[in-house]
Amino acid sequence: MTKKDLGAYVEDHFGMDLHEFIRYKVEVESLYDYEIARILNVQPAVIGRLRRRFGIKRAKAFPRRFERIYGLNAVETFKKMIGNPDISLSDVARHFGFSRQYAWQVYKKIYGCPYTEAYKRKRLEKRQES
Repeated sequence: MTKKDLGAYVEDHFGMDLHEFIRYKVEVESLYDYEIARILNVQPAVIGRLRRRFGIKRAKAFPRRFERIYGLNAVETFKKMIGNPDISLSDVARHFGFSRQYAWQVYKKIYGCPYTEAYKRKRLEKRQES
């Protein structure tokens, strides 16, 4: 199947162009190349080439694995808890049933930076409340 044929198929069945379809599947649904390929009935390498050509990065694997282990919306729960100035990293870890150190690592994987800045911000917010 050529790129043109694939684009026409996506347009007919999903109502969007091929670039938009792949971007949505990767960035919103966090699907991997092989999963998108299965939907379109093509080889995963085809999707990989198209994704690279469109400048779309791979889906992040960590949030999916985290939610598979700790339940649906676990990442959102983690973010809400971390955002609360009254909840510590240890409290978050206790809620999920893992160590404080692993909670620190999860924070870094989700946000891309260490927990230190968030901790300083939380302390500042708590002081201002007092």
